[in-house]
This record gives sequence, structure tokens and C-alpha cells, in this order.
Amino acid sequence: MRTLTISLCLVTALATLAPSRADAQHGGGGQGEPAAAAPQAPPPPNPKAVRALRMRFEKEPAVAKVQKAALRFFKVHPERVASFRRGAAWKALMPDVELIFNNEYGTSDRTLKDYMYRNWPYKDDESGSRASISIGVRAHWSLDRLIFNAESLDVASLVGVQEGLLREVTSLYFTRRRLMTAMVLNPPQDPNEQITEQLRLDEITANVDALTGGFLSREIKKRFGGGKDDDDDDDDKE
Repeated sequence: MRTLTISLCLVTALATLAPSRADAQHGGGGQGEPAAAAPQAPPPPNPKAVRALRMRFEKEPAVAKVQKAALRFFKVHPERVASFRRGAAWKALMPDVELIFNNEYGTSDRTLKDYMYRNWPYKDDESGSRASISIGVRAHWSLDRLIFNAESLDVASLVGVQEGLLREVTSLYFTRRRLMTAMVLNPPQDPNEQITEQLRLDEITANVDALTGGFLSREIKKRFGGGKDDDDDDDDKE
């Protein structure tokens, strides 16, 4: 009898708690504070804007060309560094040449008087001159530099300059593209933010131009209209 009574009590308690749990899952059934609304997903980007942005990226200079322009602007492109390395390796075969030039000129006069014959102005008169020119060439080889030349270390340091320059240009290049993507696909609504983002874009573009000798802006003018400025030089040559 006790077991039946306990079972009935448990069934009654479970039946009482079940609606409460259901109400809690559905916002409390009108009691208490209402549940917070789920955040709305951002609207999908405009397909035309996405397509236009991709076409612009494809038309702009590729990152490899911007990197090459930076290396040539700072005169550390691979071809130049390789020529420096070869020159340092074979420099010991070239001697240190010294050219010697010597020019001498002189005169001498000698007059001998005889006091026994004072009426004579002089007994013996001798005059002479001499001139000499000498030219010499001296060559000196330091063959020990064929084994190790300290200048090769200076050339090797240019590799670090190349790496740092490439990292900086690559980072600025893709930072600029990410900023352009955000401005086109998710433009800020606040005018202050719009101007700030545009200034950031101009700043990054100016930094890339500073590292490439104006290559990026010059290529954008050529490819998107506006022509090429008269005072713009061609790409830096070796």
C-alpha cells in the first residue's frame, strides 16, 4: 500500500513539473521577462558589387609585380644581388694595380776663377742640366680571398633586406585589399567612419607607392583610365 502511494505521488509531481519546463523553454509562458531576440544575420552582399570588386582585383597589378617593383626600386632584385655575389667571389683574381710616375729635372752651374790672372773674368765655366722620367706599374694579388672574401658577407646581408622588404610590401598589399573589400561589401553608415576608412586606404596606397617608386598608383592610372603622368618615369631599370 505504501509503495502504491509513493508511486502516485511521483507521477503527480512529474506531471506538475512538465508544463513548467515547457514554459521555460518557450519563454516562461508569459511569466517573467521575455527571451532575448536572436541576432539577425547580415544581409547577403550584392552580387554585382562582388563581381565588380573581383574584376577590379584582377585588373590591378598582381602582388608578384608589386614585389618585383619594390626590389628593383631599392636595387636589391635577385639578378643584381647574384651579380654582386659573383663579383665578390671572383674579385681575388683581379690584382690591386699601382701606377708609379716620377719626373725629375735639374740644372747646375759652376764657375772657376783664377786669382793669378785677375784680368780674366773666370778660368773655367761649367753649366749643365739633367732630366729624368720614370714610369712603373706594380700589381698585387690577394689569393687568400679566393677561399674567403669578407665582402661576401656584405652581399649576404642583402638577402635580409630582400626578405624584410617583401614582407612589408606583401602585408600592405593585402591589407589594402581587405580594406577595399570591407568598404564595398559592408560600407560604414557613419560619415565619419567613411572618411576615416578612405584615409586609411589612401595611407596604405601611399606606403606601397613609397616602397615601389609609385608603381601601384602609376599602374592603376594606366589600367583604369587617366593615362600616365608626363613626369612619371618608366619602371626602374638595373
